[in-house]
Amino acid sequence: MHEDLSEHVAEAAIAHANERRVAIETVYERLSSSLDLAWPEPEIGAGLTIGPTEHRGWRVPTVGYLNFIHPPQVQIVGEPEIAYLDGLSPDLAAHVRQQLSSARTKLVILADGCGLDATLHDALREGGIAVFTTKASGHRVAYRLRHFLGESLARQITLHGVFLEVLSIGLLLIGDPGVGKSELALELINRGHRLVADDAPEFVLLGPDDLNGGSPPLLQDFLEVRGLGILNIRAMFGEAAIKRRKQLGLIIRLVRPDAEVPLEPDRLTGARTTREILDTRIPEICLPVAVGHNLSVLVEAAARDHLLRMQGQHSDEQFAARQAQAIGRNECE
Repeated sequence: MHEDLSEHVAEAAIAHANERRVAIETVYERLSSSLDLAWPEPEIGAGLTIGPTEHRGWRVPTVGYLNFIHPPQVQIVGEPEIAYLDGLSPDLAAHVRQQLSSARTKLVILADGCGLDATLHDALREGGIAVFTTKASGHRVAYRLRHFLGESLARQITLHGVFLEVLSIGLLLIGDPGVGKSELALELINRGHRLVADDAPEFVLLGPDDLNGGSPPLLQDFLEVRGLGILNIRAMFGEAAIKRRKQLGLIIRLVRPDAEVPLEPDRLTGARTTREILDTRIPEICLPVAVGHNLSVLVEAAARDHLLRMQGQHSDEQFAARQAQAIGRNECE
């Protein structure tokens, strides 16, 4: 587990954050059981992929119901859509076939146990568009697809550090190699907090301000501690010491006393700043690593203070207000 490797992975993740795509075969494999999907002609559309798309500068939804104006890559056709198609005139039906088979659509899912008109089915076949069938409702199909593709196509980034859950907060320990991140993480775990990922936690932007992090499968449950090597945290401390995923809420940067810090500490506010990750602003605190500093207690205090700040209680502002009030009284006297 070398930092240069982690940085390389992080750079690759940033470079390809907007190029993520999902193969049609993957959609079928992951959702066939929950939606009871069938793929009558798996050779058609097997090589296609689904990913974020734009049309004339507008973001086009990946999943949607029958749409010919801004056709999504996955179109769901259920009983209401079939009823609409059956009521079209021959000329309009021909136009619909041409629009559906020649647009950006990669996959059509027939929901509610419906079937397509043979002419339209032939048009999809000629256009190389995959067709799944299911007895599930169109609403359920849309919900499952949007959830699966939302996670699969979300922007991702890999950061170097140790990701923990401390007092219900997703907390990322970062710092130079050898500064003591893993040792501090081990002490926090011993105090009852939980490990999410060591060395290269992967973060996914699931929603506005929702950076959700987890561990790569290869590193799951393991923590590297200098002098001890690789430790299996689950085996040592039990299931309660491991957290599979957590939303990132706070970053703690460990710095040596002689190191150049990005922000000089203030007596009232400390060394606080914010870090922008995938357009999400995350609070960051710099903690000096020095002899006599109980870092685990400081990290727990930082987590507790962060919880208070989320509730609107800022200790520095409260103290400043009390001080100003005291000065005002003295001046009056």
